[in-house]
Amino acid sequence: MCGIAGIIAFNNKGGDIAGMARTMNNTMRHRGPDGEGYLLLTEDSAVPAFGKDTPPPIIQSSILHKPVQPTENSANLKGILAHRRLSIIDITATGHQPLCNSAKTLWIVFNGEIYNYIELREELMKKGHIFHTSSDTEVISAAYSEWGYECVNHFNGMWAFVIYDTNKKQLFASRDRFGVKPFYYCKNDTHFAFASEQKALVAAKVVPFLPNERAVFDYWLFTTMEEEEEGMFKEIYELFPAYSFILDIETGELRKWKYYTLPYSDKYTDANFNLAESAEKIQSLFLDSVRLRLRSDVEVASCLSGGIDSSSIVSAIHKLTGKGLHTFTVSFNDALIDESPWAKIVSDYTTSTAHYTFPSSAEMLEDLNELIYCQDIPIWSTSTYAQFRVMRLIHENGIKVALDGQGGDELFGGYGRYYFYYLHDILKHEGISAFIPEARSTGQLKRYFMQLALKKYLGSLPPSMQVAVRLRAHPELNYLNKDFLHRNMGRLKMEKDNYSLNGYLHHDFNNTLLKCYLKCEDRCSMWHSVESRTPFSDDIHLIEYGFTLPSSVKIVNGELKWLLRKAMRGIAPNAILDRQDKKGYVTPNRQWIADIRNDVRHLFENPILASILDTKKILRDYELLFNQPQKPDDGRIFKLIAFAKWIDIFSGSFDTIRRQ
Repeated sequence: MCGIAGIIAFNNKGGDIAGMARTMNNTMRHRGPDGEGYLLLTEDSAVPAFGKDTPPPIIQSSILHKPVQPTENSANLKGILAHRRLSIIDITATGHQPLCNSAKTLWIVFNGEIYNYIELREELMKKGHIFHTSSDTEVISAAYSEWGYECVNHFNGMWAFVIYDTNKKQLFASRDRFGVKPFYYCKNDTHFAFASEQKALVAAKVVPFLPNERAVFDYWLFTTMEEEEEGMFKEIYELFPAYSFILDIETGELRKWKYYTLPYSDKYTDANFNLAESAEKIQSLFLDSVRLRLRSDVEVASCLSGGIDSSSIVSAIHKLTGKGLHTFTVSFNDALIDESPWAKIVSDYTTSTAHYTFPSSAEMLEDLNELIYCQDIPIWSTSTYAQFRVMRLIHENGIKVALDGQGGDELFGGYGRYYFYYLHDILKHEGISAFIPEARSTGQLKRYFMQLALKKYLGSLPPSMQVAVRLRAHPELNYLNKDFLHRNMGRLKMEKDNYSLNGYLHHDFNNTLLKCYLKCEDRCSMWHSVESRTPFSDDIHLIEYGFTLPSSVKIVNGELKWLLRKAMRGIAPNAILDRQDKKGYVTPNRQWIADIRNDVRHLFENPILASILDTKKILRDYELLFNQPQKPDDGRIFKLIAFAKWIDIFSGSFDTIRRQ
């Protein structure tokens, strides 16, 4: 788990690209405090170099890819690759990056973990490949030598990597199937640059900070986050999950392609479905996914919310190892949202060592700069701060690797929002006589018809009327600048008529909801130099099997994640598997907003903000907006604060913000 960056100069117009690469690497130091490395590219050579954080034993080593000069002693560079190291697998000098093959014709910088690297290495050795390290990084390089661009189809894990092929004079890059690891890039007439985080590209002045109005509009109107290639930062593009590219460093030609599409069943029922066999299959695949993600040369811990997903992971580890582990949980002094009693059931059941963090509104205010800066983009709610604090606690206990349950809801149907699609499937396939009692028993009858009307008719309205409906439904949208709304009316479009449960789970799994949550996971963990591993989100065998199952076994009799609950019987505590009160990093959002409102008021006086938000109206209605601690939380009001803080940080001296 690391951070990667690089820059290629076109037409001898690069300027100080070594300095830009160092800035990008320094900006991402939190992703890899254990070391750094560089590769200097000229027209006819590739030379490994060191920086101020490269450990002396690596510079003095005899490894094939040892750095031989400082980046400062470089001129006439065509390009430079950069790497920050968090030592997890092969923590010796041989795990240093950039890493090369024996002939030094391939060089790689890599962020992530290929969990089946041991099996792949054995397969590649039978084909004649010789390995000089015990790292999964070298396996990627050998796999590229053997299978070319198709190598990624052999990987089970999370990755973002770039390989420089000296013979072809090209970069080959790839990102994992579902977006666990990040990859961003910029391309213009003078440069191609990439990095693990958007802030690195802005800090190096590859591009200036400019909000992308299209993505900002989607953030407010559709509550979606960066579902197009150009995200919240103008001129910074995301390499989408399941995509690869090649860049010709001589001509600047960039070619991207999608190497993987997740198949899924659109069946409501399956006459061949066998509950016992399916539950056993899921249990087997899940245990294997956790087993692979325990591969590490350092200690592995786990986040533990007390929900089904993280509890299943902790329980699976106990079953596989016969031991407990360190678990990390957020706790609040409010029984309505506190899940620590559920987490304690699991930690006691698995003889684990439990650790708890108790965030407060005052602490969140103190950490607000770091929270928004580390995320790169404005966040949704204060629940991200709860995750931020869990990752900090893991770091404070000297642990570098933690498993987490992200992805279980999207794979097995765990969110209350899925009730609509569950009920729609029943109505479509079983008729009104089955639909009415089921909708009533779940308390969803009225809500179902309201959602159906909204989905069917909102998209058919003229854009101005669509906006009017949304403004009425979500009062905070009335504080958007009217000119901003008018400029982006064209983004309002008809929602696709796909209301099946499996279809919507597939939608959430691909470049939409799950990717957004994975981004928060990555930023919270890596800011604290912790590698987060998410078996529900990147184990290809578990995921593909989950999407072969008919939707009628995902939610049964109103019970979310019905099949996963069956599969985990005998592994996780029954008390957890019988839970029906899903929470998931709930925080006292409204109360916290009320507590900090006076301390963040100045953010809305920023003139830059006024092009998107009606700051005069916000300041006029300030107490009405932010002092409503007893009002039910809708997960939207904090977005005003988060967005204002994002503008404040990135339009100012954001590069001075560092973890204390």
